[in-house]
Amino acid sequence: MLEWASSRNRPDVREANGLSSSAGASETNPAKKTGISLALGGGCARGWAHIGVLRALDEAGIEVSMIAGTSIGALVGGCYLAGKLDELEEFARSLTKRRIFGLLDLNLRGSGLFGGMKLDARLREHMAGIRFEDLPKPFVCVTSEIRTGHEIWLSGGSL
Repeated sequence: MLEWASSRNRPDVREANGLSSSAGASETNPAKKTGISLALGGGCARGWAHIGVLRALDEAGIEVSMIAGTSIGALVGGCYLAGKLDELEEFARSLTKRRIFGLLDLNLRGSGLFGGMKLDARLREHMAGIRFEDLPKPFVCVTSEIRTGHEIWLSGGSL
């Protein structure tokens, strides 16, 4: 687990990749000492603004050395590091209210109003075979375990 994430000492935080909290970044995906680290948050449709932020940083020549994200921020950060930001932006720009409602699956059980399975299936098509370990920079996705609400930090496995 990344050093800044492992310093947390909370019983409600779980590491899904099985790494001990004392493990550093993998040797194949080391954290660089230059550049900035980004924390990209949620915010539904407002989260698409992360695409513009990443493009502006690239244009300014500011290196991003690591990304952590949750919700839409995790989606944008993962796509950016996987080289899929153009595809994601094209998808975001194509969204209409009708298309959005077509992707939402109402979920009256659990912790959220929408299950997200239709959107998940579409994303899997475009991200098939990409793993955290394949990314050029460290990436952490913060999520929640639906049944317990526990925070989970993902940094390995299928993106």
